[in-house]
Amino acid sequence: MKPIYAALCIAGLTLAACGQQEEPAPINVQPTFDKAGDASCPGGYELQSTETGALLCAPIVAG
Repeated sequence: MKPIYAALCIAGLTLAACGQQEEPAPINVQPTFDKAGDASCPGGYELQSTETGALLCAPIVAG
């Protein structure tokens, strides 16, 4: 009976290790600029500014 318990423990530890994955980081895209220099983002993204003042398009977070 002991080999069965050992196999179950190993399988449980393997499944637990696979289940603890980090959430993927959101993908930011570069904004497009028109002739007047105004930035815009594609659908599903909003224009944001970084700490250094650079503009980027970040995904809109629901909630």
